[in-house]
Amino acid sequence: MLDAEIIPHEHAEMADQELLTAERHVALREALTRLPPCCQQLISMLIQDPPVPYAQISVALNVPVGSIGPRRRRCLDKLRNDPAIAALINDEAAPGGLSGRSLHRQHSPG
Repeated sequence: MLDAEIIPHEHAEMADQELLTAERHVALREALTRLPPCCQQLISMLIQDPPVPYAQISVALNVPVGSIGPRRRRCLDKLRNDPAIAALINDEAAPGGLSGRSLHRQHSPG
């Protein structure tokens, strides 16, 4: 196992960013599974590439076009309030939060 103190600083920072990105992806996937199915479907359609037109989303989900935006907001609010996502948001907002974390700083000598 590599000692974090012997990893060059640039590589440690890169590894740290990759780890944080992976943690965010896991938290987001978990939070998405806890959303109601209607929110899961809507968000899934909204993040398609290329974008799905609202008219097509309206037909697929059987909702008026004018209600898609408000539903999206409510679903994203639910997502933001999920404990895993809320923890990430709070960590990023805290002084020395996620951007201040580093593998070489977390290593305890021993």
